[in-house]
Formats: sequence, C-alpha cells, structure tokens
Amino acid sequence: MLKNFEVDPEELAEVKVTSNFHTHNFLCGHAGGTVCDYAAEAVGNGLSIIGISDHFSSPLGTSEPYLTFETINTEYLPQFAEAREKFGGKIKILSAVEIEYFYGQGDFYNRLSDKLDYLVLGQHEFMCDGDVKNSFCDGVGERNILAYIENIRRAIDSGYFSVLAHPDLIFYRRPTLTRAVECAFDGMIRAAAHSGIAVELNANGIRSHNFRYPTDLLVESCEKHGANVVVSSDAHSPDVLCDEYVKSLYVYAQKCGLKIVNTIELH
Repeated sequence: MLKNFEVDPEELAEVKVTSNFHTHNFLCGHAGGTVCDYAAEAVGNGLSIIGISDHFSSPLGTSEPYLTFETINTEYLPQFAEAREKFGGKIKILSAVEIEYFYGQGDFYNRLSDKLDYLVLGQHEFMCDGDVKNSFCDGVGERNILAYIENIRRAIDSGYFSVLAHPDLIFYRRPTLTRAVECAFDGMIRAAAHSGIAVELNANGIRSHNFRYPTDLLVESCEKHGANVVVSSDAHSPDVLCDEYVKSLYVYAQKCGLKIVNTIELH
C-alpha cells in the first residue's frame, strides 16, 4: 500500500484524466477490446489522446506468442486505420506496443519503431548472468533486482522508448530492499528523468495485483528527480480505461507533487 493512499470522494469526482498511453488489445490473448472499442471509451470519458500498446513478442523468443512483425501488419495496424477514420476528429489515437529491452538487438527495435508512434518498455523479462529471468518470479534476490535495474538503465540509454511502464514490477514479491537496491533504483529514475522518458504509475498494480505496485520508492524517486510521470490504466478491457483506480492514482500523484504529463515524446 502506498503511504496515505486515501482519496476524498469529491476529489475523485473532480479529477480530469485527459490521456492514457498503456492499454491492451484482444490480440495478446489475455485482454479484450479493439482499438475502436478503446477509442470509443476514451471519447466517452473526455480523453484527448489515447495510445494502444499491446504486447509484442520478445526479440529473444522467450515471451508468450504475442504480436509479431507479421500480425502487427495484418491484424493490429489496420485497427488503428479504422479507429482514426471513425474517431479521429474527436481524439488523437497513437499506435504502440509494450515490449522488453534486450541489449544488442538494435535492428529489431529500429524495425519496430518504424512501424509505430512509440514504444512502451515493459521489462517483464531481463538478463542476469546470461540467463533470462522473470520479474514476477525472480525478483527476490539482490543480484536479480540489480540486474533488472541495469537492463532498464540500458533501455533508457537506448532512446527507443517513450514510456517506462511499471518500473517497480521487480518488487512484485515484496523483497527486502537493501541499500544497494534503493540506490540503484533511485539512479535509474534519475536517468529516466534526465532522458525525458515518461515514468509510469500503473493503476493495474492496484486493480489486479493487490497494491504490489506502484511503490513508495518509485513515487519518492520521481518526486526527488522531477521525472515526467504518466498515470496509466494498463487496461486489459475498455471499461477500466478511466476507472476509480486510475482516478485515485491520479489524485494521489497530484498530492505527492509529481510532475504529471499528458503528452509523451514520440520516437
């Protein structure tokens, strides 16, 4: 639980959410809704910009069978054309994918970037001592956590990504935070702040994962370094795009004095 995460109902009623850059599509297999479905929901909630960012298969071939370079052309991007034709006069619709970063795969990310408006870094998997680790399962030891942070630092330096999604996912199993971990994590957020990448507070960590993220460490580091912050739904169905979890997190971020942004740098 985040410190003092209490939101007055009046504040919740008054909050105005105008953007969302992390949402999922039915194509990933564990979400529902098309780009048109999300665009309609976004327009109904008064958003001015929405980005759809379904999962893309890892360049190492280790992730679920998500979007590929074939299906992105045949099944994903055509949805954006349809949505823009239908809703383009009411809202800006951006195309994206969420994907891990692995060092040495520059050609892969260049090719992917050329097809989309932006990329979301979602480091569910990471390299540690030559092996692929999983953030949900392998985030309890200091060595793994530091390796995860180093993977993200390299991703930030690569310049491919516009949004850093749930950067504290590695704390999913609530490990004991050592001084080395706290310093490395703080340095990662400092690097993100200097790069201009938008650091995400993820409402799905509250909605679906019992407050395992976002964490106080993330909020404190973002405030300390003046990082650009986006509050994202990480919606897996259109009806939660602007739900109470998103709005509550938005109010909380405002109270913490975070630098909330409603636009991102496109690459």
